[in-house]
Amino acid sequence: MTNTYVTALVESLEKKNRVLDEILEKNKEQKELLSEDPFSFEKFDKNTEEKGVLIYRLNQLDEGFESLYAKVKAELDMYKDAYADKIRRMQELIREITDKSTTIQAEEARNKAALEQVFKSERDKLKSGRSGVKALKSYSQAMNFRNNN
Repeated sequence: MTNTYVTALVESLEKKNRVLDEILEKNKEQKELLSEDPFSFEKFDKNTEEKGVLIYRLNQLDEGFESLYAKVKAELDMYKDAYADKIRRMQELIREITDKSTTIQAEEARNKAALEQVFKSERDKLKSGRSGVKALKSYSQAMNFRNNN
């Protein structure tokens, strides 16, 4: 029975690894969206929602793994030799997961900085637009005043 649990642990880590690959892809898409001109808030929001679903799945996998690991930890420690191959596979997967998690954190920081730049640029455009409207209104009022005199 423990062998089945250990196999489930390996499968859980493999699923987590695949979900992280999908998150990496969403981050890549976000980076591309952030460099598009004009920027599409709609596309970015859709991507962010999809990434949110992936993060939820990742959290579910984490909880399931931790719960299952707690059940078999003692036996794994006791019979390390019997499960050596699967333990090595789990260690390998954990290293990959850690590397991907680190990459994702770095990409998230870069994308956040790029998004802040997009927001700043959009704010500047709005301010410029308001200034243009204000200048046009002032000009129009000046012309109306001149024509009335």
